Amino acid sequence: MKNTAANTPSNHNSLTNAAGRNRGGVTLRPLNQGKMKRFYLSLAMCFFASILSVGIAYAGEVTVSYQTFPSGPVLDSNVISAGCDTATAQTFPDYEFLFWDNNGSLSFTPTVTICAESANTFATAWYVETGCSGPCNCPSAGCFVTTFAFSIDHNKVLANGTPIQLVSPNSPLAWTSPSTTVLTNGPESISAKSSLAFPPYAAEPFRFWQELGTSTETPSGVVYQAGKNDTAWVVAFYGPDPCQNLRNELASCEDGDGLHGPLNCAPIAKALAMCEKLNRE
Repeated sequence: MKNTAANTPSNHNSLTNAAGRNRGGVTLRPLNQGKMKRFYLSLAMCFFASILSVGIAYAGEVTVSYQTFPSGPVLDSNVISAGCDTATAQTFPDYEFLFWDNNGSLSFTPTVTICAESANTFATAWYVETGCSGPCNCPSAGCFVTTFAFSIDHNKVLANGTPIQLVSPNSPLAWTSPSTTVLTNGPESISAKSSLAFPPYAAEPFRFWQELGTSTETPSGVVYQAGKNDTAWVVAFYGPDPCQNLRNELASCEDGDGLHGPLNCAPIAKALAMCEKLNRE
């Protein structure tokens, strides 16, 4: 912010000391010093008020939503317009909390800290209807796993298409693209696509699988192992690597410090390890 003093005349007293004469010899009446102080004080107050009003007008808001997965109704919503707020996922009859997408940061715990930024952002708590997360009764063809694709940074479920790249052994009834379901008459290995586009957005890399309706972390990797007669709902999460900046910073630090790099760059390496653990990398 510019220093407001730069917009203020450098010598207030020069106005009150103007008891000299102009070129025509006319004597100038001194201005009242108290009035001038009040004038500049009012001017400064108006100046700061205008800055404050502009800041408020352009401050970002966080839209907090409680949304049914994958495409059901919004259960509730509110707005955070300034500062930070600790939010705990609400409890709704017949719905179970799944995860938060807090402006591109996932959390599978019900309590998160949500902060307003300079631009408008989002924080969405996703829920699933209780009862059956998958088929309640397996059809005559057999039980099946249902897959979904979710963009972390766009807070979006893929509407059309599938996250599945291949299924093995894929029998006795074979999975074919673009189906999002896989029969589980026997164990099946379901491999996710390495990247996926969420129109109108560009393709993003695969991050991890997570089975819904359980607090157990799904093993990392592109392959989801479905058991016999499995009926799980499983989400393939996609989005930019949140640890990439730390990875780049560590590489730059080690290159710059030569033999002393591993010692001097230890704090960055520790932060990277924590980031990778948190994000299942």
